[in-house]
Amino acid sequence: MSDLSDAILNQAVLELKEHLDGLAKERFTKLPPSHQREWAHYISEAKKDETKLRRIEKMKVDLLKS
Repeated sequence: MSDLSDAILNQAVLELKEHLDGLAKERFTKLPPSHQREWAHYISEAKKDETKLRRIEKMKVDLLKS
């Protein structure tokens, strides 16, 4: 992965943390950085905002299950 891609994914991780609160944010923060970047990539690759929001909600559900 290039440095540019890393910078973009790291920014996406920071933005994801802003969308989370409570237990979901705590659990996301405790994930290894590689898993945080995987979630960020999964969400940021969506083209429509509706899809991004749906994926964020799915991530929250998954985080709260664990």
